[in-house]
Amino acid sequence: MSSQIVLMTGCSSGIGLATAKRLALVPNQRYIVIATVIAISEKTDLVSAVGDALNKTIFIEELDVTKDNDITSVVDKTLKEYGRIDILINVAGICFVEIPERVPRDMIEKIFNVNVFGAMRLTQAVLSQMKKRKDGKIVTITSLSGRIAMPYAEMYSSTKFALEGFFEVLAVGLRAFNIRICVVEPGPVATSLLHGLVKNFDAILDDESLNIIDRRHVQGFVDKSAIGEGQYNVMMADDVANSIVTRCIEAEKPDLRHFLPEHLGEMVQTGIADLTGEKIVENGQSLI
Repeated sequence: MSSQIVLMTGCSSGIGLATAKRLALVPNQRYIVIATVIAISEKTDLVSAVGDALNKTIFIEELDVTKDNDITSVVDKTLKEYGRIDILINVAGICFVEIPERVPRDMIEKIFNVNVFGAMRLTQAVLSQMKKRKDGKIVTITSLSGRIAMPYAEMYSSTKFALEGFFEVLAVGLRAFNIRICVVEPGPVATSLLHGLVKNFDAILDDESLNIIDRRHVQGFVDKSAIGEGQYNVMMADDVANSIVTRCIEAEKPDLRHFLPEHLGEMVQTGIADLTGEKIVENGQSLI
């Protein structure tokens, strides 16, 4: 069996690094991973993690998902060398929290450029050859926050909602081409992104000008959520990577949507049944 060619983004740390490592270390060169990082200077942890697999089953490329030229260059190079891309895994993403009215336009544009437009453009870039071969898989990491909004992460949540809509619609049209779409929706994961959010919330709470209601809400959210090691279990990146591989990559006909951990699907199901939206608001209020 020939190796499956996997193109990935966001491989410098967290879920991307863990998934790239997991695939690169599968025996018998089952996968050849083109692992991309925003800058080659960001590859150190990945190089250390994959060890002797480097330049054998995993190759590191520089790719800024906000730059169309980077996307075209990496996709064209991969197709020239291997003739196909069997699997695309969209991981790259950024997150921040802030009082919503204080978020400047440039930050809104930045988070949409990375989280949404980058994944859309890269998906567009691989689709023609997948459609021509009538085969392929596209896996995108969204978030529980793309189904249930997280207070003070309005911009982040809205990017993940956008990804959910785009890939759900895309899945309908691509089934006829034998291309499977997987949307992976983790809850909190122990990565640098989560650690960054902790510092982000601390900075908000250190602001003496903060409205007293906002302060109470932010503090309540920190205390009761995974940010404050509250009611949600925090997953490890390796566990998420294992689920991506077993449920999306190795499965012949994977489902569209994957909640991690699975019990989070019950929360989402409650929200779907909430036609007025008031239950969602009440659940959100319970955190603050």
